[in-house]
Amino acid sequence: MWKQLTIATIAFEMLCSSTAFAMPQRMRGGINLQALDFSAAPVLDGLPVSGMQFLMDSGEENKGSNADSSHENSANEGEQQSSQNSSASSSSNGASSLADISQEGVNFFKIPVTAHKSSGSRVSTMAARVRTLQKHMLNVPGKWLQVVESLPVREYGFGIEYYGEVGVGTPPQVFKLDLDTGSGDVWLAGQQCEVCSRHKKFNPKKSSSYKAEGRKWGISYGDGSFASGYTIRDTVTIGNLTVPNQVIGLATNESRAYQIDTVDGLLGLAYSGVSFIPGVTTFLDNIIENDYLSEPVFSVYLREKDKESFAGEYLFGAIDKSRFSGELTWVPLHQPKFWEIELDGVSFNVDGVGKEQMDIRGPAIIDTGTTLIVMSEDQAKEFHRGIPSAENSDIYGWIMPCNTEQVVPGNLTFTIGGVDFAVPMKNLIREPVKGLDGWCFSAVTSGAPNFVILGDVFLRSNYVVFDRRNARVGIAPSKH
Repeated sequence: MWKQLTIATIAFEMLCSSTAFAMPQRMRGGINLQALDFSAAPVLDGLPVSGMQFLMDSGEENKGSNADSSHENSANEGEQQSSQNSSASSSSNGASSLADISQEGVNFFKIPVTAHKSSGSRVSTMAARVRTLQKHMLNVPGKWLQVVESLPVREYGFGIEYYGEVGVGTPPQVFKLDLDTGSGDVWLAGQQCEVCSRHKKFNPKKSSSYKAEGRKWGISYGDGSFASGYTIRDTVTIGNLTVPNQVIGLATNESRAYQIDTVDGLLGLAYSGVSFIPGVTTFLDNIIENDYLSEPVFSVYLREKDKESFAGEYLFGAIDKSRFSGELTWVPLHQPKFWEIELDGVSFNVDGVGKEQMDIRGPAIIDTGTTLIVMSEDQAKEFHRGIPSAENSDIYGWIMPCNTEQVVPGNLTFTIGGVDFAVPMKNLIREPVKGLDGWCFSAVTSGAPNFVILGDVFLRSNYVVFDRRNARVGIAPSKH
């Protein structure tokens, strides 16, 4: 009934009459180190970088998304994968075996996270869309890039991006890092990065534990965005945990897409197979291999966007049963690379109307470094078909009336492991579109050709446990 409402057309000169754009295709071998200028060896204000190596394009390792199951994994990752059939299942079994922080003798640590609020700037939904597609090696529509390039960094009152405070060096130099389950590396701006003026820069001269390593790294995308630099080793401090000898990428140059980012860098929590620094021991591998944790797991708890005081936390080594309702539903990973699981289905649950099932299923990546929910073009169209007057613009992407929560009260439900996990409609409505009164950006966007990306919009409603030992993910509704 509610899906048969007439779809309104926006009479606005910047929107085209036929707004659907072609589905972006996955870029093959998207990382192109050869296109970057590595001619000058870095010098750290009198601290020479030793053992310089030029890392050529490693194609097969860096082809982009985890959706390509043909990629080879390391022996360690293969062992993780082989254990999933016996250890991970689509049920609540196994939750009780994990250590809870209320138990005595449990080794764990927390990273409180902050959502960008009035104290800082944040990037618009358009920029978040572009950044997500770039990150997963997907083509970005040219008009989206034009819009993002013209946008100032603004304050919107939406918790678009979360960060945790992480210390690097001895004594620790504190950085605001994106804790990202969709990446495998640690990187931040170095002293030599002249264009990184928005970001705090790491100063090796102020760290007694700094070690020069000097492997060159770089990431570049078909749309021209890039970052490049070299590697070092130093101590990483999070809360009361100190991790020595961690490989860190220092950026010496970056394109505007990175320059306007509102965090200082990134701490990756995916498997090493997605690292752009080949052969690196990731931060997560480091803390697991050195037995810093009671359990080789971490969990993510994020607050909803209207919560001002406490934005959430990452918990390493245990779970916190006080943060979720009911039991955890466990599902195995497709492959131990990204945190990719199987999505059984998606539906609308509309108050007073009922459940409307959509034809959306298949692989899904749980990615804390992504703000939005990303689907294929057909899947995004299927979702927005249920929202009266939703429109797809080749300039702005999907937009909807800002009062959609009143018109279509209810939630978007993702079925995983046979259990439904809801995202309230209010969390699917983003900031207003400049120049279009009454219209807001949608938190669901297109761009992923054959998989779904579940970003912070999903995580604000659902507690997620990432289990490295058993190559599985546990999910339960969050308590707020």
